[in-house]
Amino acid sequence: MQVVCDTSFLMVAVSKPIKQIEKIERDLGRLDFLVPDVVIEELERLANKAGPKRSNLAKTALEISKARFKVVKTPKAAHVDDSIIEYATANKCAAATIDTNLRRRLISNNVLVLTLRNDKLIVANPWPTESDKLK
Repeated sequence: MQVVCDTSFLMVAVSKPIKQIEKIERDLGRLDFLVPDVVIEELERLANKAGPKRSNLAKTALEISKARFKVVKTPKAAHVDDSIIEYATANKCAAATIDTNLRRRLISNNVLVLTLRNDKLIVANPWPTESDKLK
């Protein structure tokens, strides 16, 4: 399953080890993390203009994103979140974020959302199972 990542997810992911990826992959299949070009641009801005701690996190997230993940071109929008939502819905992929507002917007657009809680990767809005659909 392809998972488009936002800036907040990448910056937190590089600061702490993520647990339970294997459990999520057992349930959903292999996770292929994608990084939108607009997120790369946002990380570059943070790396150059944020305070020392955020700047270092952004630089690390940039290095890991470019080395390990596929960078994808996204539609230009007024806000990075809009581009992520549009990409996820158009390509029928999941999204990874810790941003509460983005998470709510993705869920309202029927996008599967992965997030972090207590350093564990979790599904914020599990898709209904066949038995749920029958209810």
